[in-house]
Amino acid sequence: MTIGDLLRQYRINQNKTLQEFAGNIIDRSYYGKVERNIHQISAENLINLLRYNQIDAIEFIETLDPNYENYQSQIQIQRKIIEKYQVRESMLVKKSLLSLAINVLVLSIEENKFENIDFYIDFANKVPTNPDLFFYKSAMTFFTYFIQYKKNQDKSALQYCDAIIKSFCLVGMPEYGEELRI
Repeated sequence: MTIGDLLRQYRINQNKTLQEFAGNIIDRSYYGKVERNIHQISAENLINLLRYNQIDAIEFIETLDPNYENYQSQIQIQRKIIEKYQVRESMLVKKSLLSLAINVLVLSIEENKFENIDFYIDFANKVPTNPDLFFYKSAMTFFTYFIQYKKNQDKSALQYCDAIIKSFCLVGMPEYGEELRI
């Protein structure tokens, strides 16, 4: 579904003419071409048009991309938590924050969206590795290399992933290692 298709659907559901829906935001004939996907609408005009017609912008975007809200809200919430607690010295807090960062990378892989992950990778890289955090840092490194492979088709990144899988198997976590291999 395109922006024009969805705008037309909202307009028809509101039982409005092109002129009534476009209001004074954009020219009626230009708006008609937006609905027919001949012209594009600027972000500013789209937001004004949605507001004018009392359409929730998030609802509109979710209709275009059902995964948008879920993915965006999850990574934003997790970022806020990490920002708030990253200076804590507690090992339990560090483990929890690294777990959140790992979850964001897994979610990014599942959604195939990698534009918002640098913060999480940078955070994890700043946490010093010690025996208590070794598992979390290893998992974070695995997913970082896997994303490098997904983004750039860098086969050398897969060699690092394989080495991390082997290390999990060697230290008595073969099930987890095999789960990563899938």
